[in-house]
Amino acid sequence: MRTRHPASRRSLLTVGLILTLAVCLLGLPPAAAAPKVKLTMFIWAGSNQGVVPREVVARYLKAHPDVEIEFWESNNAVTYPRMIAAQQVDPNKPLINFGYFNVDISNRGDNDNMWISLNPDRIPNMTRVHSTMRRPGDRGIGYGISGVGLMYNKNLVKEPPTSWTDLWNPKYRGKVTFFDNDFRPLVLAARLNGGSEKNIEPGFKVWADNAKNIRALANSNDQILQLLVTGEALITPWFTSIWKYWEMDGAPLGLAVPKEGMLAFPIYLQIVKGSTPEQIRVAEEIINELLTAENNGRYARLTFNIPAQPDAPVSDTVRTILNPKLLDNAIWLDWATMGQKTSEWQQRWEKEIKSRL
Repeated sequence: MRTRHPASRRSLLTVGLILTLAVCLLGLPPAAAAPKVKLTMFIWAGSNQGVVPREVVARYLKAHPDVEIEFWESNNAVTYPRMIAAQQVDPNKPLINFGYFNVDISNRGDNDNMWISLNPDRIPNMTRVHSTMRRPGDRGIGYGISGVGLMYNKNLVKEPPTSWTDLWNPKYRGKVTFFDNDFRPLVLAARLNGGSEKNIEPGFKVWADNAKNIRALANSNDQILQLLVTGEALITPWFTSIWKYWEMDGAPLGLAVPKEGMLAFPIYLQIVKGSTPEQIRVAEEIINELLTAENNGRYARLTFNIPAQPDAPVSDTVRTILNPKLLDNAIWLDWATMGQKTSEWQQRWEKEIKSRL
């Protein structure tokens, strides 16, 4: 190792002082700070769904002052079409950089080339997620599972619904609601009438014949809640997790598990294609933190979901609402086929169903 002579050090100090004096005399600006890495993270609105991601991001930002993260808080049904529009304008400027997406939107995104493949070497907690929650090509990673049953107004529906067929039963004319372009009711109608995701004709026939059952096609959780609480609608296919939160808040709502089984509804974390390498790095680090057993379990307890981490701690309430027996008998839809058929079904839904409301 070379040792610099004291005279050499004095010379360097002198040069440094001269340069500093020159900068001051000439009024040269100081070197600009590196620009912050800015990202937008999507989180779902309401029902404690934003608590854990906000906590994790707050801790991350405290340790990384060079990063800025904006939350986009809404639902997938409203946000995803805007993501598609942004992608079409400029694929290198995504509306959302990363966040939570349900199984339906995750599969639609596969067909729209929306996601990047996640790297387990950079997100090591991915490897601890239950194998059933891994996605093809690692285009996202599972975070939890919610069940979907039939939510109803307990004050006005004296005999709880017992079957998915109640959605198109004439006794509920004008009293059914669900999200617009939510094709789960369409697929269920097909399945229970001899069809499937790949043979959707029976489903379209059922809903064309019973379109008048639909009171409204909603675009937000709050709208669903309002329709059910006021009695404008009486039943809807709904998430066990959000229903429980509303019930605990005093809403007169019950949830029935149809005799055919509840729907299993996974949720995932994804990074959107077009994000910069710096944005991807930050998103990877936050997703890895979200996937710790502690954070995954806390999210599950707050939102009444089953966590994707097998060793994540859950509460007795979660075990009661979503016990293994319910999921063992749950209906698993062919989301990949549904994602491929979305555009075609949307056009037909507008023409054959919504025109009859």
